[in-house]
Amino acid sequence: MLSVTVLGDFIGGKFVRPPGARHKIVSRDPGDVGYRIGAFPTYPEHVSQAVAAAVAAQPSWAALEPADRANWLRKFAAEVVNRRRELRDTIAAETGKPLYDSEEEVAEMEAQAEIEIREGVRMVNPFRVSEIRHGVTGSCRFRPLGVIAVLGAAVSPLSLSCAHILPALLAGNSVVFKPSKLVPACGQRLARMFDHIEIPPGVFNLVQGDAAAGSALAAHPEVAGVLFSGSYPTGRRILEATLSQPHKLVALHMGGLNVALVLEDADLDRAIYETVCGAFLSAGQRHTSTRLVIVAEAVFERFAQAFVQTVSRLEVGYAFDPGVFLGPLLSESARDRALDMQERLGALGVKTLLRAEPRTLSRRGYYLSPGVYLLERGPERERFQPDGLFFGPQVALLPAATDEEALQLANRTQSGFAAAVFTRDGRRFEEIAAQLRYGVINHNLGTADVSMRLPLAGAGRCGNHRPGGIFNQRNCTQPVASLLSGAGAEREARRRPFPR
Repeated sequence: MLSVTVLGDFIGGKFVRPPGARHKIVSRDPGDVGYRIGAFPTYPEHVSQAVAAAVAAQPSWAALEPADRANWLRKFAAEVVNRRRELRDTIAAETGKPLYDSEEEVAEMEAQAEIEIREGVRMVNPFRVSEIRHGVTGSCRFRPLGVIAVLGAAVSPLSLSCAHILPALLAGNSVVFKPSKLVPACGQRLARMFDHIEIPPGVFNLVQGDAAAGSALAAHPEVAGVLFSGSYPTGRRILEATLSQPHKLVALHMGGLNVALVLEDADLDRAIYETVCGAFLSAGQRHTSTRLVIVAEAVFERFAQAFVQTVSRLEVGYAFDPGVFLGPLLSESARDRALDMQERLGALGVKTLLRAEPRTLSRRGYYLSPGVYLLERGPERERFQPDGLFFGPQVALLPAATDEEALQLANRTQSGFAAAVFTRDGRRFEEIAAQLRYGVINHNLGTADVSMRLPLAGAGRCGNHRPGGIFNQRNCTQPVASLLSGAGAEREARRRPFPR
């Protein structure tokens, strides 16, 4: 069992827990809901206090040499290594993700600091233009925005949050972080790590809270930028909260529909492994979870039979038990939503190949077996609109007679995030990729396989055209352009009929 001492919010380099909290966020293990991880008090007034601490700290932090800020990130990465097991166990207990899945998230955290230091900075490197016109050169540099609000995700609570926090700090911003209300212990663990490395007070701050706290933080007049990973409805609320502040940079990463296309020449064993992992890692709650697998008719029966057999053997269970592939969903409402989606799919004419069912285990939790569905040709498929119809461990298989039909099915979405194309033909992949309306398109790798060394952004309703990944530093910096005059420019100016 995870043991957590509740410390309060982290403001100005100290954990602060004044008496008399009016509200507490109670965190429970979703795989063992009888176990209470902790009750985390929330204080609405802490939002403005944390922002004030960040405002005070930011100028001196920005004044450091970039190499000095990079050294702080390296200290953070070393802290991740030193506390790898604690981090893994905190993620597993609070999200329900099995140990292997939680370990993968910690490994991503380890890599992120060095990726930002070595590669992310290239996106904001200063540059010069040798000749704008006769006698005039140009330059561009990037400066920090100021105070950045980071609103964290629930499914990958530490890696996705660090993907915003570390670039913001490296660029010279200070940060106020509000974790998802579903994972307050993960948020506190992150704050403790910054406390342990003794980052200057106020550079990193943590406030716990609900949606109202997130809106208050996003709308705070001294917050210069808001970085968010989460759902579309929450992202829209953030935009509404900042509607009267169009000058504020808001980067929304909201996920979307993810599809896999399996062509007749694909390596089927590989395609099955990648699509099963893509659909069911993290109980299908990732923003990259595969929702549709569109399979060439020539191999559909073989693929579908092997796919369903494989999925039916996936072990559903408690995060800390050996051999578990799928843990519970994050909450009871998440499981209810997934079951409701299954009923809606049935009403739309979608056939069930493997029904998702609540699982009763020795521990009471939000367990749900995986669901696999079939959408055959017919009037129902012609009307089928997949957006918003899948949640949790659910995936639909669709046969397609041609590449054109597969593309038409894949592009029937307003929010294409990640696509995977399985084919042995590289040229065919390029032709299909050119027509897919998605922001991430993988070849012979599943939709769950993304890299922070590349941009991360979907199309349409996935976000607001502020890519993450390697572009994250562009979401927390301001480019500054300069024209630099030489003697030639003065001579050119003298040609104007300006009175002397």
